[in-house]
Amino acid sequence: MVKKAMLFLLCLFLITLAACSKTSQTTSDGRINLDYWVLFGGGDLGYMQDIVSEFNESQDEIYVNIILQDFDDYYTKLVTSVAANRGPDVAVSHAATVPELVNQGLTTPLNDLAGHVDMDFNDFYDNLKDAMEVEGEYHAVPIDSHPFILYVNTDLAEEADLLDENGQPIIEETPEGFKDFFMKARQALPDKTGIAITTGGLDVYRWWWTTYFQMGGTPIFSDDLTDPEITLDQDIAVEAAEYVHSFFGDIIPMHLSDPYETFQSGNAFSLMTGVWGTGIWENADLPFTAVPYPQLFDVEAAQGGSHTLIMPIKEESTDARQQAKMEFIKYVSDSGLKWAEAGHIPSKPEIVESEPFQELPYRSDYSSISPYIVFTDSTIYQSAAETDMTRSLDEIMAGRLTAEEGIKKMVHDLEVTIR
Repeated sequence: MVKKAMLFLLCLFLITLAACSKTSQTTSDGRINLDYWVLFGGGDLGYMQDIVSEFNESQDEIYVNIILQDFDDYYTKLVTSVAANRGPDVAVSHAATVPELVNQGLTTPLNDLAGHVDMDFNDFYDNLKDAMEVEGEYHAVPIDSHPFILYVNTDLAEEADLLDENGQPIIEETPEGFKDFFMKARQALPDKTGIAITTGGLDVYRWWWTTYFQMGGTPIFSDDLTDPEITLDQDIAVEAAEYVHSFFGDIIPMHLSDPYETFQSGNAFSLMTGVWGTGIWENADLPFTAVPYPQLFDVEAAQGGSHTLIMPIKEESTDARQQAKMEFIKYVSDSGLKWAEAGHIPSKPEIVESEPFQELPYRSDYSSISPYIVFTDSTIYQSAAETDMTRSLDEIMAGRLTAEEGIKKMVHDLEVTIR
């Protein structure tokens, strides 16, 4: 048994070593060989594979290998591989995670390199550009924004007489009017779920975030990478949580297990989630429309994130390889029209304002909120803070804590996290 166990461990070691081995720096035909790590699943992956293929075919000096990594442990693998100098040449990172990677010394500043390929960070939306900056330097290039939006089943909405002459939902953009829209749907369609969303989890967090900042909420943290102060406005946080919670029961059933399946099967009037659902519903031939989450309060604000490209540090990188990496990064950021087919909003206003993008269904309808996305604060505690906030909101939505109790718990947990 001992010998078998030792043999198993040896095999595991060899498999791991093989998996972590470095790709040859050049291809057999002399092209610079680059490894590109992605975390995409579902329809997103196919669109990104197309972009990489198009890049490889567009020139004969650089070849990019797209490598899919498992989402659940993506960042753990990324940190470990880069620390061992076996990381990818280019990698996808969510904007919220970039400050943590920068603080660990794992990313390459891109200010100077961007100039070498004629890439100007001023070409991106201002809020996106600001989200890429960490302590005065850009460490990532945004390729999209993906806000929290509303999907409505148009067949059901037509049945409930809730569409205008253009086939768009008739929503009065007030807190009461928004809720009334779904109450009318429930009255007309009593056997359908009003909004397909879970009682807890990230979509409720996204909804609360949108509401909080529309109400005039202050940033969660002060502007400090490693030693921030909590600047959350607790009164507004409570008010936002109470508003979201008021939808549960009559409009949203408690503890819905699978919102996506409920919506796709035609058993839900609507669903709220990120824009990545657009490509999914199109491919499923679902009768739907996708619209921005409306401005219900004083401030035009939306929750959203961004997929970015980073250049992990590598000891052996030459100027030629750094240039090649940057050329690929620029190519992907310029391919926003193709990437928009997955549902995302391109990171550059020039692409969004172009006629080809404006002709895309749905995307042009919700792209208007891209400049108003409130991105997360530039702090190393963002990932842990998101977990803290989501857990507290779970307790509120499930009715185990009042909104006031839940927000007090949220602030306490945030204080523990940053100390």
